[in-house]
Amino acid sequence: MKHSRRAFLIALFSACLFSFSPLAAQESQDENASADDFDSLFENAEDVEEAVVTEEVKAGTDYDLKLGSLKLPIEVSGALDSEFGGAFVREDGDNDATLYFDFKNYIYFTTRPDKYLALKGVLKTSMPKDDDDSESNHLLYLYEMYFEYLMLNRIYITAGKKKSVWGNIRLFSNGDDYEGDSDALYTNILYDSRDYISGIMKIPFGNHTLSGVAMYNEETSNDSPGTKDMSFALSAEFIFFNTSINFFGRRFPLSYSEDSENFQNPIAGIELKRTILGTDLYGQVLGRVSDSTRIKEIFTSKFSDLSTFERIISTVGCYHLWTDNAPYVGFNVEFQNIYIPNPSTEQNYFTNRFAFDFGMARLGPQKDIKVGVQWNHDITNKAGFIKPGIIFSRIMPHCDWRTGVKYEYGKTSLESANKYTKLTIGTYLTISLDY
Repeated sequence: MKHSRRAFLIALFSACLFSFSPLAAQESQDENASADDFDSLFENAEDVEEAVVTEEVKAGTDYDLKLGSLKLPIEVSGALDSEFGGAFVREDGDNDATLYFDFKNYIYFTTRPDKYLALKGVLKTSMPKDDDDSESNHLLYLYEMYFEYLMLNRIYITAGKKKSVWGNIRLFSNGDDYEGDSDALYTNILYDSRDYISGIMKIPFGNHTLSGVAMYNEETSNDSPGTKDMSFALSAEFIFFNTSINFFGRRFPLSYSEDSENFQNPIAGIELKRTILGTDLYGQVLGRVSDSTRIKEIFTSKFSDLSTFERIISTVGCYHLWTDNAPYVGFNVEFQNIYIPNPSTEQNYFTNRFAFDFGMARLGPQKDIKVGVQWNHDITNKAGFIKPGIIFSRIMPHCDWRTGVKYEYGKTSLESANKYTKLTIGTYLTISLDY
């Protein structure tokens, strides 16, 4: 009883923290808001040159595709990122050294014959292979392909294969730092959307928006799928008193048995966001529903019985970037509480953790230096990592020099008392080109 009431108070605080200030709120974060490292704090504020320069007419990027008498304009662009360097690694008293190489290239193409229809795609090359790449081919393959359609000048439809993002959580939804951690990653409830063929419909009305998604995994489902083979998500976003309030939920495929590794309980939650004096404030509460037939017991018990949930995950955060004068300064911090009403012997009732990013840019005589630090810490299990670093931009054409340290700490397992430490000191060059 005590644990349930405490979890409800944490969830209620997370949901209501930002409801009473009359300043402007911003729309939901777009799918490209990555928190890969501290440099992402300045993803919209480059220190020397803009990362992508858009021109009215740019030779070599606009083409015409002719299909019989039909002539379609095609816009083509690309992004190359390659990294190579080395690192010293000390793990549990053992020393080692490693070399590092990574190559990624994306080619984006869009054709839009009129305002009603657009076809978009992405070709990807990666060396070595990414986790989300095809086993058979990763040198050049179709990474995304989808169309966007405006129906009746009111309804927006997107269908095909693409990555979608719902939600404002920036740090805990980062797949690089929380790989395999569903408590963190599903703060974007469409985290795995690129694994599916999806259809998305958005219907705006006034300042509000209703959205629905249907997803189907062609590799794991039947040739003739039914609704039980599909995943569905719904979202209703409302703007009241300049505060964005979003109710959302997702049902996963029902064709898996409960003991299958692909089985997942449904998700339901609420998210709020507003901007105060240029600072984004946001909060989210989501629950994994283990027994939907008992949801009414939550209300009849006055929120003291939350056992219908497998777990409740509450996240709050804030983000701010100052770019009026050099140097630029930015920070992003998030706190997350995970409550499990019926934990196993290896689990805790509560797990508390936080993620913090801080960065400065446009330092030095040439305004070409960035510094920053990232700290992810599990308060309950006393584990995490600290990662400071420095970037020297444009030391050569298209080339940055990055040097950093990552210190990881914790226990060898949740049940073990043995401590684990790992120190990595790395330096590498990055070659980048937007074309």
